[in-house]
Amino acid sequence: MDIELARTFLQIVRSGSFVAAATHLHVTQTTVTARIHNLESQLGCALFVRNRAGARLTGDGERFVGYATQLVQTWDAARRDLPLPDGVGKSIALGAEVSLSNPLLLQWVTQLRIALPDHAIRVEVDDAVAIQSQLERGLLDAVLVYRPNYWAGMQVEQLLEEKLIQIASTRNKEPYIYVDWGPDFRREHDAALPDRARNVMSFSLGPLAFQYILQCGGSGYFRTRITRRALAEGRIRIIQNTPEFSYPVYLVYSRDRDSAILQRSFALLKQVVADEADWTEHWEFTP
Repeated sequence: MDIELARTFLQIVRSGSFVAAATHLHVTQTTVTARIHNLESQLGCALFVRNRAGARLTGDGERFVGYATQLVQTWDAARRDLPLPDGVGKSIALGAEVSLSNPLLLQWVTQLRIALPDHAIRVEVDDAVAIQSQLERGLLDAVLVYRPNYWAGMQVEQLLEEKLIQIASTRNKEPYIYVDWGPDFRREHDAALPDRARNVMSFSLGPLAFQYILQCGGSGYFRTRITRRALAEGRIRIIQNTPEFSYPVYLVYSRDRDSAILQRSFALLKQVVADEADWTEHWEFTP
């Protein structure tokens, strides 16, 4: 199937009409219509119902959105990665959740570049669902996540065990800041601390919330490695007699794509984990 057919389909979905899609794609409406007719003919089903308001997906059209998205993303990844630059024999594609990108992924990639100078390295940072979806489709070789999905052929290894502890600024412990560490944390936190389930401030990214507390005051739950330097400097303190929550980090990869090079890269990752005692060294703090 011509990949432009899938691109055109997705642009109509985003734009809401054939006319708007044609404008965005810089083609005529006749071209857009012909592409969709071609696509519907190949699939053997109608994808849109057209009316004066624009274009509405049929049931089959709604189901095709996921397939079209995967087709376009896979093609774009192939165009980006091929051919490899001169002097480069192979490539490694790695991913991580945003909160794990610095310093864990950063330090891993730094060591890989030194150890494997003849390999191209591609790094993707996104939310857990998107990252693991790319892994499942073969667009990534390995990913770092907090909550792995399990499916046939995937290898899941716990990389390290962290805790979420409640800390407070030594200047001012208010307000309590709710950091969203995922559905498991939300469920456990709200059960253990129902009076803290609703708050005047909340963050979806832990390092950003930690920066706020260091600069403005407040309290909340954070990973133990992030807090070490600030605790030693007396800028924050641990709130005693409060629940602690487990927050492990996992390495996930496909067993079908396993290789000696990947295992070597995993060994480097484990060295980073063992050596990295204070992860706050890699974040800039404003006094």
